[in-house]
Amino acid sequence: MTKIRPAARLLQTIGRDLINDQYAAIVELVKNAYDADSTSVLVELNYAELKQILSIKITDVGDGMDYETVVEKWMVPATDDKLKRKTSSRGRVLQGRKGIGRFSATILGDIINLETTKNGETTSLILDMEALNKVTFLDEYDIDIERTHTKSRNGTIIEVENNNLSKDELLSMWGDGALKKLQHELRSLISPQEVYSSMKGEEHTVHCDNFEIKLCFKNFPINDNKVLDTEISLAPYPILDLYDYRLYGSIDRTGKAVLNYVNQNTPDLPVETFGLQILTNGKYPGTLYIDIMGFDRDPSSIDKLIKRGLKDTETGEYIGRQSAKAILNDIYGVGIYRQQFRIRPYGDQAFDWLELDKKRVQTPSEKIGHNQVVGFVFIQPEEESYLTEKSARDGLVENAYYEGLKEIISQAMKELEVRRKLYRDKTLQGGRHRSIEQDVDSLFDFSGMQSQLSRTLVNLDIPKQAIQQIEKSIDSVINNEHQKKLAYAEKIKNTLATYQNHATLGRLTHVLIHEGRKYIKDLTETVPRIIRWAKDLSLKPNDDLSEKLEDRSKQVDSSAKALSYLFKRIEPLARPKRAKPKLLNLKKVAESSLDIFQETLKECNITSEIILEGDCSLLANEIDLMTIFTNLIENSIFWLTVGEVRASKEIRIKISKSDDSISVSYADTGSGFQGDNLNLMFEPGYSTKPQGTGLGLALAGEAALRNHGEIRAINTGSGAEFLIIFAQGKAIDGNT
Repeated sequence: MTKIRPAARLLQTIGRDLINDQYAAIVELVKNAYDADSTSVLVELNYAELKQILSIKITDVGDGMDYETVVEKWMVPATDDKLKRKTSSRGRVLQGRKGIGRFSATILGDIINLETTKNGETTSLILDMEALNKVTFLDEYDIDIERTHTKSRNGTIIEVENNNLSKDELLSMWGDGALKKLQHELRSLISPQEVYSSMKGEEHTVHCDNFEIKLCFKNFPINDNKVLDTEISLAPYPILDLYDYRLYGSIDRTGKAVLNYVNQNTPDLPVETFGLQILTNGKYPGTLYIDIMGFDRDPSSIDKLIKRGLKDTETGEYIGRQSAKAILNDIYGVGIYRQQFRIRPYGDQAFDWLELDKKRVQTPSEKIGHNQVVGFVFIQPEEESYLTEKSARDGLVENAYYEGLKEIISQAMKELEVRRKLYRDKTLQGGRHRSIEQDVDSLFDFSGMQSQLSRTLVNLDIPKQAIQQIEKSIDSVINNEHQKKLAYAEKIKNTLATYQNHATLGRLTHVLIHEGRKYIKDLTETVPRIIRWAKDLSLKPNDDLSEKLEDRSKQVDSSAKALSYLFKRIEPLARPKRAKPKLLNLKKVAESSLDIFQETLKECNITSEIILEGDCSLLANEIDLMTIFTNLIENSIFWLTVGEVRASKEIRIKISKSDDSISVSYADTGSGFQGDNLNLMFEPGYSTKPQGTGLGLALAGEAALRNHGEIRAINTGSGAEFLIIFAQGKAIDGNT
């Protein structure tokens, strides 16, 4: 009988050949210190120039290992010990479950020294990779293990030596850039303590434990013949508390999110807490916690950032713009953390895994770029999230759960982006949001030109009387030109309105196909039968066949009328030219809009009701009113048919008239609005639907404005409600 014998090169394969770089190797050893319940770990780089030896030592004060643990677990590649235990004696979720992380040390050097102490006994060994490579199989390599009694405290030291390393070779391997990256890797390895503050009390609380990382250099040469001899405590970056915008909260395993939004640009602005149902085309990766901070990087925003308290940690003085930007350049990115530990490379500046910059290219004023965000995404253990790390420690396996994770975080990012844009629009940052009609009107507004010409004339030392005559002539010319351009402005607005109405028609194409498919099927299947039966009857009378022919003829007639009615209902949206406003019966317009969706409403068991209080009619554009109603109805159908099963699915439209306005209350019994985001509903691009365009409600809002109306969302606590108010002077009693 033959047994499988692991080759000696196996350790190099799962270590040096599998791990990406030296930073990943050090990170793996630091994680082992955490798993050992150590409160701190010291990473020490020491170079003996005369001996040409680089020593990298990882020291912890954890539980340590006894002789049996070293022999039966530490020396067993791919041991399943941590996979079975899952948590440490202090309750920490174990990080190194694959059982190969310690062998990543082989990328750092050829000699690995292990010295571990537990309960008064120290166990030590030396793993010589050069000697190991001289044998064929692992079981041919003999390792001497020493056991000595000691009074030393529990803990473990792993020291890796890289021999025959010249100073030039050292600097090429560990130059200024590499040392800076090592500091960043270790500093960002553990998420800041404060990111957990909002997660306490949740059903699945993220385990939070103090764990300090120190980086020490002894006689370590750097460029310009300088030597580092110092110890650095890698505390979190202080800039994290100085964000412009922050979104944090939890998302459960069904996509239900409870999120909090903070804007620090406005003093004493309360935290906005809202719920959100996030849908994904992938799979839900268990419970998630997110903490995303946005930083605007224009000069005025950088100045605000500094004023909030960005100071030099040594001098206590406020730093300058360039230094502030340099700090942001060091820390930006969205990291993924399993409990407290970051999963590389998520969070690296070079890895835009959410494709933020790609999305920002088309709409830079609306989207947040990769270098404008610092984020923390906390995922659950593999058995709960199905998010598995690759053995090479270069990210997560890109399965359906990973795709779901990306979609969920992108949806949450959208909430941050829309709120940020709304604030910047209101404060005239990054452009100001106005309706399309307002933008067109501004193109033909010459008041600024008149003022500028007047100021110029005053500065030319012209007599006052002459200035008045010139201004009068200029005003006359500009006013005449303005009157000519008004016709062009109106034509442009009408054209844009037509395109918007056609956009609504395009959005309803799938409804037209769905609703009409049944009738078309009846026509295409039944008409040939009628023709065949009519031919048979002409040859030979048959009462049964005559009855069937009559019945099918009525069915064809019914389907043809239904199809004709459907096209008649949708016809106003397809008109090539925009009609003039006319007196319309609001109830009939609402009924026509509902009729477009009648088959879908029936299939989804959605009932509708229109309540009319008074005989109200409205002078308005029919296409615009249909744009409002059809977009609201389409929105209701979506939210009434996703998520939890509802006892009743209803749409209720109430039309009423007061002395100075007509009001339309549109409500459904769906999931309602997502918290306090009601002022975002009509922002172009805002959508809580997966793959949503954010176009429907924006079109409805523009259509209301064109008819001297206003549409707003109302939070009733149950279902969604919109209130549309058409102003005084546009409401006309139907009896007049």
